[in-house]
Amino acid sequence: MIIGRWDEHVVAASEETLPFGVVPGMALRQAEHLCPQATFVLPDEDAVVRIRELLSAALYDLAPVVEVRDEGVAWLDLTGLAQVGEAIRETRRRLLQAIGREPRLGFASGPFTARLAAARARPGRLLQVEDATSFLAPLPSRELPLDVEQLERLDLLGLRTLGAVAAIGPRELESQLGRAGRHAVLLARGLEPDELVAWRPPMFTSAHRQFGEAVEDREALLFVARALCGDLADELGLRGAGAKHMRVRLLFEPAEEEKRESIVRHPLSSTAELFGLVGSWIKEWQPRAPITELWIELPVLEGAGRRQLRLWAGGDGSSEEVTAAMERLQERFGDAVVSRPQPALVSSPIPSERFA
Repeated sequence: MIIGRWDEHVVAASEETLPFGVVPGMALRQAEHLCPQATFVLPDEDAVVRIRELLSAALYDLAPVVEVRDEGVAWLDLTGLAQVGEAIRETRRRLLQAIGREPRLGFASGPFTARLAAARARPGRLLQVEDATSFLAPLPSRELPLDVEQLERLDLLGLRTLGAVAAIGPRELESQLGRAGRHAVLLARGLEPDELVAWRPPMFTSAHRQFGEAVEDREALLFVARALCGDLADELGLRGAGAKHMRVRLLFEPAEEEKRESIVRHPLSSTAELFGLVGSWIKEWQPRAPITELWIELPVLEGAGRRQLRLWAGGDGSSEEVTAAMERLQERFGDAVVSRPQPALVSSPIPSERFA
């Protein structure tokens, strides 16, 4: 099975298509040429966005820069990390938890080489590339991010491997393919001209359910609401965030709605906390008509307080957010879980001696 948008690129492909050379990110027309017997399916756009956000949130605090693509490829820039091995092991564990299957991992000097290494790794294993040039050289040139016509042009020129592409001059291939040709040569040489686009956690999220038949039963509505709160709690847990503002909307036919919303003093993050508020609204609600759609929206989230202190950057967290996180810990587990340091030798040049 191959999932992708017509006239665009492959979003995902099943294991059975890999021996035919089908990989996420390639042109769909090229995938159809390589594996015509596959079943082609359009992606669920809402699900694609949600999975990308879940993966991004799961990996956000493991590296200074994280980028996740629609086709299920995630990159982490591990430059400068003190414990690279630990970050890779934690990446594998979180991806397994998020998607329910072992990820393929690649470690290289840049995103292009790392993606190709990961595609060739066994599930749950890491393929580390020491020399990008020698690793890339024997791989087929169809791995380059070019359209079908450009790849056919490479084939006519006899440039069927990345090594052959790397051997040609950038200006020479640029004269044949335009700017994409120069870019292709740099990639084939392992020079990695592309930079990652860092993901930033959105300060808004939501979950909804559209009913095939309008719902009037309150218990059915509560059941669905609890499931949606569970999905949101999982997302908040991965993101290390909490909801400061909640809104519930009930939609009716034709295009009418009712809503309840509230700003909470302490951010909510667990299923019990979210459903405690949502459930209380639904139990006392008297909708004027059968419900066709239920939305639970979290318009305001607190910052990602889970992010490691050594990775915090300007705007990532504030003293107010740290204080709020400490207050939640105290509410759940008692005052003893939080210790406030007392000034000791304030003038000491050794940081550990400045507080008791």
